[in-house]
Amino acid sequence: MAVAHLPLMLQERLPALIAAIYESALEPARWQGFLALFGAALRSPASVIWANDFAQRTVDLDGGFGTFGASQGFAAAELESFAAHYCQCNVWLQDQSLHRPGTVVNSSTLFPDRSLPGTEWYGDWLRPQDLFYSCAAVVDNQHDRSFNITVVRPHAVGAYSAEELGLVQQLMPHLQSAFAIHRRLYRTQALLNASLAVLEDLPVGVVLLDERAAVMHASSRALRLMEQSQLMYRAADESLQATNAADQRWLQKAMRDCVATGLGKALHHGRASRFTGLAGQQLQVMVSPLPVHSSPYGERSAAMLLISDPALSIPSLQDLLRNLYRLTLAEAQLAQALINGWTLQEFAERQGLSIHTARSQFKSAAVKVGVGRQADFVRVLLTGPAMLRWRE
Repeated sequence: MAVAHLPLMLQERLPALIAAIYESALEPARWQGFLALFGAALRSPASVIWANDFAQRTVDLDGGFGTFGASQGFAAAELESFAAHYCQCNVWLQDQSLHRPGTVVNSSTLFPDRSLPGTEWYGDWLRPQDLFYSCAAVVDNQHDRSFNITVVRPHAVGAYSAEELGLVQQLMPHLQSAFAIHRRLYRTQALLNASLAVLEDLPVGVVLLDERAAVMHASSRALRLMEQSQLMYRAADESLQATNAADQRWLQKAMRDCVATGLGKALHHGRASRFTGLAGQQLQVMVSPLPVHSSPYGERSAAMLLISDPALSIPSLQDLLRNLYRLTLAEAQLAQALINGWTLQEFAERQGLSIHTARSQFKSAAVKVGVGRQADFVRVLLTGPAMLRWRE
């Protein structure tokens, strides 16, 4: 549609409306505030962000993007009745071809105004709310679903003018950008939540470090193990500290070395140690470099700590490890021992093997897992599919 010249009164509203659109894209709770401004500009007491499924004849008042929907001026009961029944009576939705993405539609062109009073849509839903005219920005349309921002107003106010529809059309590219931003942010957040949920399900504590060796994320199990043992703690500056002086020296050097490897500045294979307190409490701590992943704001993950309690052996994963990685029984037993925090020397002694035999078994198992270093071997097993099937 050709965009009509906007009168000064509508032109003056544009900057605030555009600013509100982008604020809402980043903070979805602000969409309701945008609707208040939008409705005031168009003399419309009620408005809603929603999705319509033409194939299923259903609506999504959350906008179809998760916690995205917003409404202004509608009673909750009216929205519920619309979703439950009256969306199927909505005569303005009869022709899907008119609801193309990027278009502004208005009720007067979607269905004759003179015929509206005789419909169930008007008689049972619009009239009780003193509503008659509507216009909508069809922001997007995917898989028979249109994503819309709709305003409605009483008959006494009159049909939407060309200038008012022009205002909506001028906002359209900003609305489309905002919806795209929100969709991408929502997808990123969903992936992040899923990734963190995986870390929370692991039977070991996981701490991710950035390039400064500061904590980016610590799983609840890691925090609990540190608190219960009193052998490590997360400081106010987001650094990790050990309470014992010798452990502290080891920990700080191990983190510096692994962070440097993650950033490509040096080459360290990862380190493991067992911290022991005066009361006999223990923590098995492994520090491993990570491939660097950067955020747009410069944050980079560079290393990972795996923390476990040697006294709490992880239930046997030998059958899973044999099936997943084609390990022999002896190799699976060795892998289980390393997961539980044993050293190669401890495994050899407890199995009655020479250290040479234990090392040969490890090399064979490491090839099957696809790594060369012991730290990588344990890290892959601790964060791999076998652990995802483990439950306490």
